Amino acid sequence: MPVDIRRLLIEADKPRETSTLELTQALCSVNGVDECDLVVTDVDARTETVKLTIKGPHINYSDLKKAMDDNGIAIKGIDEVNVVKARKSTQT
Repeated sequence: MPVDIRRLLIEADKPRETSTLELTQALCSVNGVDECDLVVTDVDARTETVKLTIKGPHINYSDLKKAMDDNGIAIKGIDEVNVVKARKSTQT
């Protein structure tokens, strides 16, 4: 039974020099993502710990992970996930 990922809450580390605005724009451009919220929860000399809330009708996790890797983001953990059964196509 296929499922669609609709929401992810991810805790991650990002380099301090990575712009939060550019990061959220890059993540929101991933196939299936409609919204990306970012909250900085901790700051040290070289990194920031962030909570990312990713929402969309069908989030492509592989593409999302690649976009995070491309921006130097290290996932610490996935704290919440929301999935739903994939709807069958109603093409006639």
